[in-house]
Amino acid sequence: MGLMDMFGKKSPLVDCDKLLSNVAGKLSAQPLMSADGDFSAMFVPDNKQALVNRNNVPNPNGAMELKVKVDAKYKQAFSDAVQAFADQPVFTSGVLINDDSKGSRAEIHPLDMLYAPLPPARYPSWFKDIQANLKDPNSVLVYRIVAVSDASKSNKPPKAEETRTLHTTFPYPPKPNFPKIKIDFEIRKVVNWKTDFALNDDRMKQRIELDLSVESGKGDGPGVFVGDFVAYWGNE
Repeated sequence: MGLMDMFGKKSPLVDCDKLLSNVAGKLSAQPLMSADGDFSAMFVPDNKQALVNRNNVPNPNGAMELKVKVDAKYKQAFSDAVQAFADQPVFTSGVLINDDSKGSRAEIHPLDMLYAPLPPARYPSWFKDIQANLKDPNSVLVYRIVAVSDASKSNKPPKAEETRTLHTTFPYPPKPNFPKIKIDFEIRKVVNWKTDFALNDDRMKQRIELDLSVESGKGDGPGVFVGDFVAYWGNE
């Protein structure tokens, strides 16, 4: 069933009681950000099952919309960060809904997180200084991460008032053939408002785990996170 807004009108957004996590794909068009902070992007998932609605009908255009309202104070930083995702594989997490105003199309609304590996030309300037001093400057991985809780005041999408912990993993970059090197990693934050995160080095599985929570508007938020994650082989 759809939700009811503050005036008792039935919302066309139908909660599918499902969270999508780390879904791989690509953005198919330039993301949009309104003056009020309404973010929208078209996403083509690798797994087409994500496009199937509750009536077992896939979205006709092979894509799904990602939508969220970003706190107006941080909408520019959020929008600027996503521009680096063009032509890159991206991963997305959020709430799966069906929008009955659009023929019950499957959407992610609200969007919780987007992240993508960056090509060398888009590495942040602060990392280029580190990279220049590495024994193998090409054995690195750089990801940009954006995460957000929905800032809607009314007509809130499903689960918008829940604070969720987002979990993802980043693989080690290939290990170069040099002695006395160790894995190093860090996140540099551009925006870190009403969020909390932790990194864990899983050496058995050769990956770094990230747990990131963004406070909802019902909690202490809405929150926004924008940052860059890097992993590289440094000196012991």
